[in-house]
Amino acid sequence: MSLQEWPQIETIRPRIVFEALERKFPDVPQKFSVAIPPSGIGGLLLLESSILVAFLRLLDAQRIFEFGTFLGATAVLLAENSDASARVCSLDLKRDSLQLSLSDNPDLQDAEENDEFLRGEYKTQGPHFVSKSEPKTRSKIKLVEANSNDYEIAEDERGVYDLVFIDGGHDWATIENDTKKALLLAKEDAVILWHDFTSEIHTEVTSYLGEFSKTTPVIHIGSTMLGLHLRGRCASLLSPSA
Repeated sequence: MSLQEWPQIETIRPRIVFEALERKFPDVPQKFSVAIPPSGIGGLLLLESSILVAFLRLLDAQRIFEFGTFLGATAVLLAENSDASARVCSLDLKRDSLQLSLSDNPDLQDAEENDEFLRGEYKTQGPHFVSKSEPKTRSKIKLVEANSNDYEIAEDERGVYDLVFIDGGHDWATIENDTKKALLLAKEDAVILWHDFTSEIHTEVTSYLGEFSKTTPVIHIGSTMLGLHLRGRCASLLSPSA
């Protein structure tokens, strides 16, 4: 989806993120652990995974919140590649509240049918990447089953997360809800990322963030479907002078 309608959104090359990581860790090659992406839809590209890990290390992130657990691959990625003391809270719908798709041949290019299919996959398989991960990885992940629209943020959750990743529902109302709650969960100096930004299917993610960007800086990371908000002092995180 084109961003021409929102010229205030800057698109940066992924190398800008990696250059910031190299400045922080000069002469120390950065390695990370990642599962080969499953063949089905709904996961992250390897490039997107590496960018998430880069931000974990740029921030020394200790507390991470994820909207949209799905099969748990991203929760495991975040847990495996953060400090031993870090913790990941991942939220998704209650599986017993979901129904399986009635369509034998869903049109996965249609946003609603795509989401219905993904919910069916989540109901059937659950976050099995988490359950099959190493015990030390599982111990870092807290799985919460709740509709994010109904999720009430506890006082001890407000303003404590270094990184918030939004990859749940793709309709305008849910993206708006998750974004507003992300801003409450995040520290004053934090990073918020959205997935499916510029998606040709889930266009409401881009439309919402386009409007959101009129009051709050949003960056698109080129060659990915990642949107980025650098909050507070993190606004200079990618600057060569940082």
